[in-house]
Amino acid sequence: MFGGRGIAVAAASLALLGSTLAWAPATQANAPIVCSGRELTSYSPGLTLLPRPTWVRARAEYECADGHGKRFEASGRIEAMSPGSSCVQLDSPRGKEDVEYGDGRKSEIVYTRSFVVRAAGIHLVVLKGHVKEGPGEGREAVRTIQLLPEQLPTACLSPEGLQRAAGKVELRIM
Repeated sequence: MFGGRGIAVAAASLALLGSTLAWAPATQANAPIVCSGRELTSYSPGLTLLPRPTWVRARAEYECADGHGKRFEASGRIEAMSPGSSCVQLDSPRGKEDVEYGDGRKSEIVYTRSFVVRAAGIHLVVLKGHVKEGPGEGREAVRTIQLLPEQLPTACLSPEGLQRAAGKVELRIM
């Protein structure tokens, strides 16, 4: 009914369709991921008025969407070292974040650059880096956090210092 030419056209069409479907996941894998949510942050030692090396540890709960509109939940754990932080300023924190997506997949993000500003009692922190492994591997990651202290400002005057903050967080993997 088709003949040799018809069979060749049908086979070529199936091969083209198969190759198109094979590329679809790669396209989805490169879609940007945008996550936003809340973060709880702790400082060790607590922040005082004098700058000192400080470990910054945080836990984030995200609501995410990829470039195709698919929505999913994720959580992140971040650990960073700030070489000279105080209640007045967080100084260039660098660290890593482990992100676990709702489907069980995980990404490790390494942050190597930062920008920190304090205004009206809010610390605005922007961390930049890349996804070291997992979904988004090799792509740029930008994390923006707006933190408010969970203790009174007078905690900065105590020997223990300000130990906790909370706020909004956004993570972009591009």
